[in-house]
Amino acid sequence: MKHESFNTLPKTTLMHLMDTFGIGLFTATIAYIYFNWSTLPTEVPIYFGLKGDIHRYGAKWELLLFPFITLLIGIALRFLEKHPKWHYFPLNITDPHIEKEVKQSVFMLSFIKNMSCLLLAIVVWETIHIAQGNSTALEGVAWLILSLIIFLPTIITVISALRA
Repeated sequence: MKHESFNTLPKTTLMHLMDTFGIGLFTATIAYIYFNWSTLPTEVPIYFGLKGDIHRYGAKWELLLFPFITLLIGIALRFLEKHPKWHYFPLNITDPHIEKEVKQSVFMLSFIKNMSCLLLAIVVWETIHIAQGNSTALEGVAWLILSLIIFLPTIITVISALRA
């Protein structure tokens, strides 16, 4: 397989489902911020510690940074999904398993992009929930999602490498 053909890799059904889920979560998060904006106090929790304790409050406008950063990450990862040679091929590799490895790399990027939307939704929901005077409801869930974003692609890659 030539490097030029890597730009035309078709998305799998699972990748389409993940993208739909990710876009839906991102849209729902924006809508949640919009519909709760008027009920938010002028200062909301912005920075949390490892145990979920609040370390810093900020203006409610800072809450918009979460979707903005997630959008930038999503755009960057989508670009790399469409152009795998930009993140995968510093040299001309002639490995016979290169097509499988490229597909796996693109899948990993798609997974991380969409899990970022899930992490955004959890962080924004929890922040608004606390800002409105409620107790923490999802304590530790954000760390679980972050761990999944890191470890699940790694485990999938190791299992796939051992099968080859």
